[in-house]
Amino acid sequence: MISKVHEQLKDYYIRLDPHAETWELWIKGEKSTLETYEVAVGTILVQNTNWRNVNKAIANLKRANVFSFEELQKIEKEDLEELIKPAGFYIQKSIYLKSLSNLLSTCILNEHTPSREELLACKGVGKETADSILVYCFQQPVPIVGTYTRRFLARIYGDIDYLRKKYEIIQEEIIKVLEKNFEVLGRFHALVVVHGQNYCQKNNPMCLECFLQTSCTYALKTPNRFENRPNSEDNN
Repeated sequence: MISKVHEQLKDYYIRLDPHAETWELWIKGEKSTLETYEVAVGTILVQNTNWRNVNKAIANLKRANVFSFEELQKIEKEDLEELIKPAGFYIQKSIYLKSLSNLLSTCILNEHTPSREELLACKGVGKETADSILVYCFQQPVPIVGTYTRRFLARIYGDIDYLRKKYEIIQEEIIKVLEKNFEVLGRFHALVVVHGQNYCQKNNPMCLECFLQTSCTYALKTPNRFENRPNSEDNN
């Protein structure tokens, strides 16, 4: 089932709207140090907010020339908080960014890919963030399991247990059916997120309009529940 809907997602989303430019940076292969920095910072800033707010914060960092791990380490915490304020939770996120920058600056300097354990030891880095950094910054073939992924699989399979299944079990399920390749796994995650924003929202999912309707157990079991409704904004 995962491989089938993956192909359907790829066919439908020729471009990864609504955040095509952002996602194309994330899923590209080898990145410059500047691009790696932007993606790593994005994994922290996007927690509990949306891309519009993240882009505002990143624009502030660029204007202030705080656009390297070294500059991130040097800037005063209060100044960093002001710059990233549009992304919300700026006090906590400033701590998280400094913690992550300490690790990644050393890794890049030594041409070393951080381990998952090293990433998880950083403040504010959970499993989804750690795996996102491994995939999008260091091209490691790791399935990423976030809220969108859990909801997507729960609805496709008609199995609410996906909302609470152990993270690593879902990873194993994904890797069994998708190629163990960072680009495949990174793009699958990106497609699921975009689909969750466009159709498969937490509240008022747009099942009648969804091109996966005939492949989705959730939609097939409850076809009369859904009407065309305005999109609800879903944070990533």
